[in-house]
Amino acid sequence: MEKFLLTLVSPVLENVLKELLSPDNIQAHGDKLFDFIEDAVESSKTTIDDVTVLPIIKAMREGLNIPDND
Repeated sequence: MEKFLLTLVSPVLENVLKELLSPDNIQAHGDKLFDFIEDAVESSKTTIDDVTVLPIIKAMREGLNIPDND
């Protein structure tokens, strides 16, 4: 029974994941996610996260080709 259900669900799940992980969605939602993280880091009182997290976000933006559309 489980194998039958998996056979039915797999194509649907695959299509949903392809749509969610489309380049357009990654660009649009990736920018929003990175903006949220950057804002949280910049507004915190600590400075260590500015030195560690912000360069990682910058590298991820460059690597994933997600410009900062502020």
